Amino acid sequence: MINNFLGDFLIYQNTERGKIIRETICEQLNQFLSNHPDQTKIHFVAHSLGSFILWDLLFSNTLSNNDPAFIFREKLSGISLESISTMGSPLLFLKQMLDIDFSVVNHSFEKRQEEDSIVSNHLRWVNIIHSSDLMAYPLKAAIEDEISSKLLFFDQYVWQDANITEKTLRRLGQSDLAMVIAAEDAHSSYFYDNLDGAITARIIGHNLLGEIKKLEKRCVNPR
Repeated sequence: MINNFLGDFLIYQNTERGKIIRETICEQLNQFLSNHPDQTKIHFVAHSLGSFILWDLLFSNTLSNNDPAFIFREKLSGISLESISTMGSPLLFLKQMLDIDFSVVNHSFEKRQEEDSIVSNHLRWVNIIHSSDLMAYPLKAAIEDEISSKLLFFDQYVWQDANITEKTLRRLGQSDLAMVIAAEDAHSSYFYDNLDGAITARIIGHNLLGEIKKLEKRCVNPR
């Protein structure tokens, strides 16, 4: 799983391949906006490496001036970015490796507020982490000194065992081995039709609906 992720990450980091990926997503956004011309609000949900690609599209200040990300941002003018939900995100690892500064979110959001009166006063961002997902990390403690009060950031956990082997190993006191065995399933469990998926769906639902009090709870109940 780690090798696959690193392979995908290195492919994405290739200048031309990264541009092609961002251009494709930009075209998809354009099609969505063409199909829904009356929409005034938008929400983004991303998984794994997709959270870093979304970061580049919305906030990165290290891209070349002709990058498709700037067209992507231009297409969002007049639309309020309401929420971001990330699952299985490696952004903490990438923040350390690439020295990502989350204060650019503040500048981007304030600029959007100046340009568009429709933009909300706050942006909600929920980072969902399965407890056995080796790719996912909590972010809030690492970025709280960089973000303003206009970014409402929440780390939320899916705490269930990712598979029966993990559960068995934990009962036998083999916690480290249990996490290794469960890692691949845990990284995909956000989409499963089980308790993991139900918890994830509930968290994302709270974010979409702006139910901040529920997002502030340490653990969201699946029911």
